[in-house]
Amino acid sequence: MKVQLLKIPSHLIVAGSSWLSKIIIAGVQLASISYLISILGEEKYAIFSLLTGLLVWCSAVDFGIGTGLQNYISECRAKNKSYDAYIKSALHLSFIAIIFFIALFYIFSGVISAKYLSSFHEVLQDKTRMLFFTSCLVFSSIGIGAIAYKILFAELVGWKANLLNALSYMIGMLGLLYIYYRGISVDIKLSLIVLYLPVGMISLCYIVYRYIKLYHVKTTKSHYIAILRRSSGFFLFTLLSIVVLQTDYMVISQRLTPADIVQYTVTMKIFGLVFFIYTAILQALWPICAELRVKQQWKKLNKMIGVNILLGSLYVVGCTIFIYLFKEQIFSVIAKDINYQVSILSFMLIGIYFCIRVWCDTYAMLLQSMNYLKILWILVPLQAIIGGIAQWYFSSTLGISGVLLGLIISFALTVFWGLPLTYLIKANKG
Repeated sequence: MKVQLLKIPSHLIVAGSSWLSKIIIAGVQLASISYLISILGEEKYAIFSLLTGLLVWCSAVDFGIGTGLQNYISECRAKNKSYDAYIKSALHLSFIAIIFFIALFYIFSGVISAKYLSSFHEVLQDKTRMLFFTSCLVFSSIGIGAIAYKILFAELVGWKANLLNALSYMIGMLGLLYIYYRGISVDIKLSLIVLYLPVGMISLCYIVYRYIKLYHVKTTKSHYIAILRRSSGFFLFTLLSIVVLQTDYMVISQRLTPADIVQYTVTMKIFGLVFFIYTAILQALWPICAELRVKQQWKKLNKMIGVNILLGSLYVVGCTIFIYLFKEQIFSVIAKDINYQVSILSFMLIGIYFCIRVWCDTYAMLLQSMNYLKILWILVPLQAIIGGIAQWYFSSTLGISGVLLGLIISFALTVFWGLPLTYLIKANKG
């Protein structure tokens, strides 16, 4: 009698490894808070927190090449075609992109940093520009290195990407622990380098490895044009999404006190761990959705998405309740040196915000896997304007809760209804 082993879907294997990876990464980020506050002090840690917000901005330095390449790989796999030339072309273009953005950061770091870190001028004195530029360089290495992980996810071996990513953050944490226990005096800049540079370097090493393997592969002008044509749309969407999702950092840098900045960033990092689990599923589902779309299997695709949204929302609600009930114990471990005073209203708003994100991010992923970005180009700029105004207005009276309320309003009035409506129209057209 033959025993038939249960076959686990590939996207769940990838998602499972991604969960583990995200837990490790978020664990590193949370564990680092206590050490960084001890090393830097509360005010300098507030600066450190604002600078880590640049990580999201620097995710755009690949000019959307990684996302465009991921979809090409998925489409080629569905049609049993080679995609090596696309990878090599994308790597050539990414090298040009990183050089361009490094020059851009060097030119504008002085102007941007003077405004972004204006509340900490006395602390930083004349170090603002170099600190900002160094942060951009470190985070750009992570942004361009993410292309490596998109290749692996498209090849349905995302567990390798998750392993490398988790390893890189662990190396950074070990470096921070070495500094802490050896009693080495470091500033904000060196702390950023120690914690985050390994994350970029490991992924860049994998890119070099893949390029060497493809050294003899021939590329044509059509490959470069195809990558650029598609990546430009993803770049624009990424840029607009960053403006929406990082407006809160721009607002808190001007509106909140250093103590409130620390409390806000620590809280969002904890909930970031919660949401990482769901984004891990979306990341694993992306290539699956792209292949189902190519094969016109809409019923299967819709069922998969519905189940994920329902479970994702229930998961967020459960985690929000748990974190609120045990907030004193959680924050005494993560950031014992700060006086944590986030209200129940803020917790309720955070729960609502991340439930909305489950819905919106799922449909955004679907539309991107379909290479349909026009609606995003229309709605996301509007969302950015609404979000910026709402956060700036409400934060003046409600503080942290005002920032969260502004975020919720910006999503509810735009992408919350616009993205699913667009997906349904596209799906019905086939």
